[in-house]
Amino acid sequence: MLVCPFSGRPDMRRLALLLLLLACAHANAATLHVSSLDSQADAPLGVHVSGMRPTELVELRLAMKDAKGIIWRSSAVYRADLDGMVDPAITAAEAGSYMGIDQTGLFWSMQPEGPPRPLPFPIQRRPGDLRFSPAEFTLDVVSGGRVVDTVKLRRWIDGKDVCAFPVTSDGLVANVYAPQGALVDGRRHPTVITLGGSEGGIESANMYAAWLASHGFVAMSVAYYRMPGLPKDLVRVPIDPVSMGVTWLQDQSYVDPSGIGVLGGSWGGTIAMAAASHDPRLRAVVSFVGSPAPFRGIQRDVAPADFRAVNKPGLTFKGKDLPFLPYREDASWLDEKEAEIQSTLKAALLPIEKINGPLMLVAAGDDRLGLSGEMAAVAQRYLARHAHGTHDQIMYFSDAGHLISPLWQPTTHRHDLGPHLQVGGTPEGYARADRESGAAVIEFLRSALGNTR
Repeated sequence: MLVCPFSGRPDMRRLALLLLLLACAHANAATLHVSSLDSQADAPLGVHVSGMRPTELVELRLAMKDAKGIIWRSSAVYRADLDGMVDPAITAAEAGSYMGIDQTGLFWSMQPEGPPRPLPFPIQRRPGDLRFSPAEFTLDVVSGGRVVDTVKLRRWIDGKDVCAFPVTSDGLVANVYAPQGALVDGRRHPTVITLGGSEGGIESANMYAAWLASHGFVAMSVAYYRMPGLPKDLVRVPIDPVSMGVTWLQDQSYVDPSGIGVLGGSWGGTIAMAAASHDPRLRAVVSFVGSPAPFRGIQRDVAPADFRAVNKPGLTFKGKDLPFLPYREDASWLDEKEAEIQSTLKAALLPIEKINGPLMLVAAGDDRLGLSGEMAAVAQRYLARHAHGTHDQIMYFSDAGHLISPLWQPTTHRHDLGPHLQVGGTPEGYARADRESGAAVIEFLRSALGNTR
């Protein structure tokens, strides 16, 4: 019940009522707008808030639950422009979990409300399915100290319009991801083979493949170790499954046989370069933090870190060992004055000048695990001397570490994999690399293999 102290004077009653209505209007005027409640995990949200007074402060809060059930949260305070609008893509955060203008800020700055080393990426495969469940977020608008608007968001790797199935072929552990209808539309589509890193298995390759399929490519995830029938350790692992994948794909009516590329992350990036150096049917290569010179092999299931480097070749091709780069304390592989170091490097380099198409390297300047920034410079210098071509690209992110991803996700704990595994990078550095690398890779592959639109 409203008690008006000016009940005796009609003009004062009207004034009091007007003030009350204005207060209620301002308290409820902030309205949240989102271009799509279902969107790809590498796409801008298209969020803005309207209906505020000029220069009024408003807070956005984002929350999600990760694969371990831990809640992550972020928040930022913005000041409305002269039209009473806030758009995180162009409006600076003045306080909160990040500062400045950054449309990915609410994603990468999320912090967990749980134990250390949480699992930041909430997207998992659907039970009994090769496709992925979406990550679910809650976005709140807070004005005057209370929540005035809320939306539920879903972020997909592959979206609703991607199909997936396992490949049945001797010696090949693989899955195919494709845009809905691509298998039966009578067209031949550009196709990318995807490879995961030294963690082994096929899940990382599946994520890459699902992501590419959401952008119109046919993609085949290929496992090379730590799957049934494949090596347990990353020692003398055959790269031949990549070429086997090419052969299988070229027999499919929906694949453009002259438009097949390969993409890999970490050791998968190295294997991508190795495979394309020996197989001219691969017409484009993308390496996320891989090395043009393979490092030593890795023995697994060894305490305390699970990984132990061994002085044995990591890779083979057609039964023959590929060279590898031995460990050198404080070696600078770019120092041309050190003849011994350059001789060692030359012996280990893959013949990447033989790649039958452009090469894209996504590299990190603070990569403490794979030295991808330094090794990208080695590759650039080597390719220039061999006049490989003008379409090679390097994306270098000085403050990123070894775990660059093409998807928008929290980066605040990505550098922390425990005391035995140093990957480097800062939250802001990873955020920039994630934001910029994915779109650039898609554009590179479309240019090299054919447009998917």
